[in-house]
Amino acid sequence: MRTSFALAALLLLCPPAFAAKDASPSTEAEELKGYYDKAFSYYVAGDYKRAIENWDLVLKLDPKQTTARNMIEEARRKVSGSAVNQRASLTKLLNASRYADALIKLEELQAADSTNPYYLKLQGRLKTVSAIVPARPGNSSKAWNAAAEGVAYWLSEKEDLPFAYDALRYASELAPAEKSFARLILALEEEAPQLKLNDSKPANTAILDHKKKMALDQIYDSKFYLAVKELEGVLRLEPNDVTALKRAGSAYLQLKEYRAARRAWQKALQLSPKDEQLPEYLEALDKVAPPAAEPKRSPRAKS
Repeated sequence: MRTSFALAALLLLCPPAFAAKDASPSTEAEELKGYYDKAFSYYVAGDYKRAIENWDLVLKLDPKQTTARNMIEEARRKVSGSAVNQRASLTKLLNASRYADALIKLEELQAADSTNPYYLKLQGRLKTVSAIVPARPGNSSKAWNAAAEGVAYWLSEKEDLPFAYDALRYASELAPAEKSFARLILALEEEAPQLKLNDSKPANTAILDHKKKMALDQIYDSKFYLAVKELEGVLRLEPNDVTALKRAGSAYLQLKEYRAARRAWQKALQLSPKDEQLPEYLEALDKVAPPAAEPKRSPRAKS
């Protein structure tokens, strides 16, 4: 609390740059000062929602006002601190694929932070998704699990729309009679047209087969990070896909991520004990990186 008041006081004592630049402020400068004064008053009073609204008005007039931008972030941290339980409830509803209920909870959060960029984006997406599927059916089939995984990455703050697109198409392949999947795919294509424009999957090829083929080509082209990303996408949907595990192991090996390579190949061997190549792969790996000498896997930056 002391830090917050100190910050507000400091900013009040050091007004934004527009005040010093012009002895007779223009109409715009006067408007900026008015919004700043209101925002700081609301901030000190603990009315963070109105403070954010006024700083947003500052940025609409002058997007270069870094003070307003910084104070919006500070106020949002305050709002987040007081809305931790509500945010946790929203996350729980999203994880449970209860999209209509999540939309209601989101509106409660927006009442305190109506300009939060993620909330605004999530609101639009939840309206779209919940109009098609209010909630995942109770009898979770493999197809619905894949669809829910795709929607989760569509709605996530750390979105992955290409994976969401692939997951929904996989769900549609598993249950072609389920019309909801086709509608979700169409909605995602309308939001992100580049997904369809950039798609290279042949019409009669299954999506996971296509991803595994792409990964193999990328391995041959020494694009190992891209190959890993494709294969990890396959394994999110089909954790026991032996071909994906074998190719992932090969890509990890080239990246010198020996522990990950060993895990992938060992799991593949458990699933396919008669595979003749896997023992050879593991034996070769033992020579390159004996288990005791393997370095720990370093986290890879997400693309």
